[in-house]
Amino acid sequence: MTGPAGARAVLGAVLLAAALARPAPAAEPGFSPVAVEATPIASFSRTASGDRFGVLEFRGGLSLSSQAPDFGSLSGLAFSPDCATLYGVADTGNWFRATPVIADGRLAGLADAMVAPILDRDGVPLSRKRDGDAEGLRLFLKDGRLAALVSFEQVNEVREYVAAPDLALARPRNPKPPPMKGVRRNQGLEAVPVPPAGSPLAGSVVIVAERSLDKAGNHRAFIVGGKRPGAFSLVRSDDYDVTDAAFLPDGDLLVLERRFILSGGLGMRLRRIAAAGLKPGATVDGPVLLEADMRDQIDNMEGLAVRPGENGETLIALVSDNNHNVFQRTVLLLFALPADAAGE
Repeated sequence: MTGPAGARAVLGAVLLAAALARPAPAAEPGFSPVAVEATPIASFSRTASGDRFGVLEFRGGLSLSSQAPDFGSLSGLAFSPDCATLYGVADTGNWFRATPVIADGRLAGLADAMVAPILDRDGVPLSRKRDGDAEGLRLFLKDGRLAALVSFEQVNEVREYVAAPDLALARPRNPKPPPMKGVRRNQGLEAVPVPPAGSPLAGSVVIVAERSLDKAGNHRAFIVGGKRPGAFSLVRSDDYDVTDAAFLPDGDLLVLERRFILSGGLGMRLRRIAAAGLKPGATVDGPVLLEADMRDQIDNMEGLAVRPGENGETLIALVSDNNHNVFQRTVLLLFALPADAAGE
């Protein structure tokens, strides 16, 4: 087969083989230290010099590897509310957390890396791929405690976890968002961006599907809760699928997308969706801030996290899912969006 359908079939076969070989999650609840080797990525482009890519500035990256069987397959990424810790979820049913090491304004390493199994309602580690396929992650404070929203693709649930005393010992609350027409079991609920305070959508959660398309062929998305709940669509183009999304401090939505084509391999892009357009019934699109392919330091890019930086800039972290495949990498990248890039 050739073209997008053939490319997806090839990628699907590779990912299926990797999934069947994946190990079970860690056996015991609670975070455990994990040895992670972090090899610096000095330049984002393999073919050109410089750190400027459109409006974004590359601030360093890491290629992460570990002999631990429960490290890898990172699909969701988020900074803690105090911005000091980076958390992740793996689609093998694990939590990940570490402290980014910043030197001279660039990502230079990770410290205190830890992993833990995600627990079910009975406090037992998730053991089946179908139940533990965690894809999206967002962190916030609830009654003074760290809390997380995690989307699970194959069961199409968003589960809430409140630290007890940390996320690794938390049991899920409030599963199952309202019925969402047209969402597929696979390629389903992927991203769970939480609007910032002051946004017209404050108090709600936005949920974006990976590739569950509406009649016009666009990505389905949903506003759950808040003052104006309802469904909207995100324009799909160039055979990209949604892998994560996060709100910028000004209320615009940053969307991470990935594609695979036989002629060029993996690709990724970041799109910025204006806050004003995010409302029920809308079909939204926005400018591409960054597009990259195998000429750049990317892999299967799936996780996105944002946090405020210095002088009004916003730091953007991206992570890849290596599928526990020896031919793929876990890549962690850091970019900065300048304050004067608002609305671009």
